Amino acid sequence: MRGLAEYIMRGRKEATLVVAISAAIPLLFWVSAAALALVVLRRGLSEAVPVLAWGILPAIAWAWVGDITPLLVIGGSVALATLLHSRSDWTSVLLASVPLGLGYALLLLTVLNEPLLALAAQIQERLPQLLADMGGAVDEAGMARIEALLVPVLAGLMGAVHTLMVLVSVMVGRSWQARLYNPGGFREEFHRLRLSPVIAGALLLVTLFGPQFGQVALLAPITSLPLMLAGLALIHGSVGIKKLGAVWLVMLYVVFVLAAQFVYPLIMLLAFIDSLFDFRSRLAPAQGPRDDDDPNGQD
Repeated sequence: MRGLAEYIMRGRKEATLVVAISAAIPLLFWVSAAALALVVLRRGLSEAVPVLAWGILPAIAWAWVGDITPLLVIGGSVALATLLHSRSDWTSVLLASVPLGLGYALLLLTVLNEPLLALAAQIQERLPQLLADMGGAVDEAGMARIEALLVPVLAGLMGAVHTLMVLVSVMVGRSWQARLYNPGGFREEFHRLRLSPVIAGALLLVTLFGPQFGQVALLAPITSLPLMLAGLALIHGSVGIKKLGAVWLVMLYVVFVLAAQFVYPLIMLLAFIDSLFDFRSRLAPAQGPRDDDDPNGQD
């Protein structure tokens, strides 16, 4: 990937070529989004606009035929990369991802209303059996509430997935920038990522209790993302401080994939607890102050 990042940074023509080609190839739109994020993070939005103007044409073509995902991810990546370029603060980026995800969810709820209703109907048919298999019993009123929440929750999940793709694309762009201009810079940024108690508490409350307030259920999957990423940053940072090796992180992600329904809430809870107690500062060995490198790597 370093070679690709070096090619993107050779000039506007090379960057435009990468953005356009990757946006045109199915399932590679994230490369286009990451390439644009790299240009924004290194050179600023003004330099990225000409690249975006030409490179986004394939994404517009995909939207024309019914797939708006590349357009949403590319546009969102440019927006969050611009914020990160100006503030160099991942907490601001994570907070900005919440209204971005809400906008995605509302847009998808409008554009994909019929498919969402059809999917909700299929889930509704299987819901009694699913609840029975889980050993749960719900009365008619409870079942009616669950069924009413299906479409908002599905729209929220789709918005959260698109937002996660945006955040990952920006992270990839940032890691490319660090490899070229500030080795180890992204690793340090991510390992330091931690939410304040007020922010983490608010996000956790919406995630847990949003489904109790009708359409607010749409927000719950989206507000869980900053907590999840902050929790992963805690784990990565702790492993780095203790120098435990990458095998622990590999095990984490394997367990995450196999048991996401249990691991995901646990990681969110860890992020909230860490916002109160700052585990990494307690784990880190005492050391003198040092000068941080410029995270933007500006010329």
